[in-house]
Formats: sequence, C-alpha cells, structure tokens
Amino acid sequence: MNVTVEDAEARVPVTIVRLDGDLDASNYEALIDKGAELYGGGCRNMLLDMRGVPYMGSSGLVAVHSIALILAGQQAPNPEDGWDAHHAISRSVEGGQQSHLKVLVGPEPDSAVRRVFERTGMDRFIPILTDEPAAVAAF
Repeated sequence: MNVTVEDAEARVPVTIVRLDGDLDASNYEALIDKGAELYGGGCRNMLLDMRGVPYMGSSGLVAVHSIALILAGQQAPNPEDGWDAHHAISRSVEGGQQSHLKVLVGPEPDSAVRRVFERTGMDRFIPILTDEPAAVAAF
C-alpha cells in the first residue's frame, strides 16, 4: 500500500491521507504509525482517502479506528491485543460519530470499503463521504 499526504484548508486545517492498494494485516500497523506521526506533527483533522483501496480486511478497521482515537487525543488500542481491539471498535460505534476523521470512498454504492464500514457499523462512528471538496469542507 502506498500512502501520500497533503494539506488542505477548510474552516480548519485538514490533512488528506491518500491510500493506494489493499489495507490488510500486512500493512495496517504502518498506517497507524503514520496517523500517530501526523498527529505528533500537529494534524488534528484528517480526511482518509480510500478511493484507491480495493480491499480492506478487519485489521484495516483497527487501523482506521486507531487513527480516529489518536486524532481525538485518546490512546489507541494495542493491535497486538487481537479481539480487544475489535471490541474497542464496538464501544466507539455506540458512542456516536467523532469529528476529527472522515473517510472518502468512491461514489459507487457497491464499493468494497464502503460495505465494510456499513456492515460493521463503523459508518456510525466515522463519516463516509464520496465528494472530496464536500468532505474537506465538512470539517
């Protein structure tokens, strides 16, 4: 998976993180590390562009959830804790939408990434958008 980063301006500064390739067990920790690195550099609002992600495994959900927690100033679950990291996702979904991370997916309704977010309920925690200018403006 390739990761590129760029800055955008809305009402607040927004960091756009573009992913290209599968997000799975082979690379999800690198994405968490990138999110923590960006947060350490001052990023507080992130648009995660997943239009170039054809496949996302459950470990990808852990990565996205971890970044949302990091951006909210919270401790991300340890990925080595296995199912505890997945249970943390359920607790977050129950808490409602957060405001520091949004995910951009393609407009097609059968997007694999969109389906993963909808089937797991993560779309109730992280806003899923299809239009980049509108997504940036939503911060």
